[in-house]
Formats: sequence, structure tokens, C-alpha cells
Amino acid sequence: MLKLIVDNTHLEDEYTAPTCRANCELFDPITEECGVKHNINPDDPLLASRCGDMIYKDEEDTSVYLPSTPDFEGEALIEDGFEEDLEEEMFLTLNGETFDELQSKYPVEPDYPSKREDATWFISNDKSFGCWLINKSKKRFMVIENEKYPEKGWSRNIYKSPYPLHDHKAALEIASKMAWYVDEEGYGQYVLLCNGKVSMLSATKPINWETLK
Repeated sequence: MLKLIVDNTHLEDEYTAPTCRANCELFDPITEECGVKHNINPDDPLLASRCGDMIYKDEEDTSVYLPSTPDFEGEALIEDGFEEDLEEEMFLTLNGETFDELQSKYPVEPDYPSKREDATWFISNDKSFGCWLINKSKKRFMVIENEKYPEKGWSRNIYKSPYPLHDHKAALEIASKMAWYVDEEGYGQYVLLCNGKVSMLSATKPINWETLK
């Protein structure tokens, strides 16, 4: 099961998680409420990250919220056991409609569009899971010499591969919002897409990291 760990004690000024109040066109500054959803906290970045109706104010947005500071310690998706579960019911309501498992075609087809032009849908060889692929690597083609032992990154489930070699095991409600994001150096990790944005990261890159042996 995917987990969520939240640590707001060391947020850097270089990165600010998007919120309804600061980033969404639907926020009404007079009533200080969302224009389509009521009784929500407009300053909660978690609400922004899961919202399917968010319309970003900045038209020149890079469409990827990646923290520029290497030691960012905000919200992150963690694939191992940590304290706080990512509640499935947080994502039950998307775009104003209740998620219907009986109508799901995952993993053969995604239940939601990526809302990105650079994302393609991927299905594992055994058809047990799927996710979006977003490749920002400088190398157009990448060869994996050994899928069992790919070149490791700064976390156990981050490695050099144009596609994931392990299942994200996300709940069905959010499985179609998972993406394998490959950075410029070729390291991939799972991220969560929300309205086309990369809202959460598995693990941000530290200033100095050594390749795991």
C-alpha cells in the first residue's frame, strides 16, 4: 500500500507547494472559498494535490512541481512503511463524480487522462499494473543491462530505467494517476499526477548522495 509521510518542519523558501488560494483560478478572494467545492481549507496543499478541478493561474507554469532545493522535506509518497496511510477516500471524488470500481479498465486503460502532452500510458509485461511514463532524460534511448539490478539512485525504489520495474501498488482510485517520472540524468521514480501536475515525489534528491550498492 502506498504511504504518505508529511514533514512540514523544514520547508525551504525555494519551494512552495501549490494551494487553492495561491495557485487556483477558481479561488474567490472575496468569499475566500473555492468556486466549486465548499467547506475546504484553501491553504491545504494536500487538497490541491488531489483536486481534479484545479486551474492553475500561471499559464507559463512548467507543469511539473519539482522542488529546486535538494533537501526538500515536504509531502512525499513513500513506498515503504511509514506512520501515516494515504487515505483512499481522499481520492474517491474526482471531477465531481464518485469513483466506480466496476467501470474501471485499469491497468489496460487509464481511468483518468494525464492532461499532459509528454505522458504515455504503460502496462507491465504481466499486465498486473500500469502507470504514465514521463521521460525528461537527456538520452533519447536508454538500455537496461540487467532489469533485476538496475543502477540505483538515492532511494531504494529510484533507479535508472525508462519504465518502472516494480509495481507502485497504489489504490485503484489513484492508480491511473501514478506516473514513472525519469529526470534528466535518467533516474526514474513514481510520482502522483493531479491535473497534469507532478504533485508529490517519492523521494527528493539530497545534495550529496551515493549510489546504493
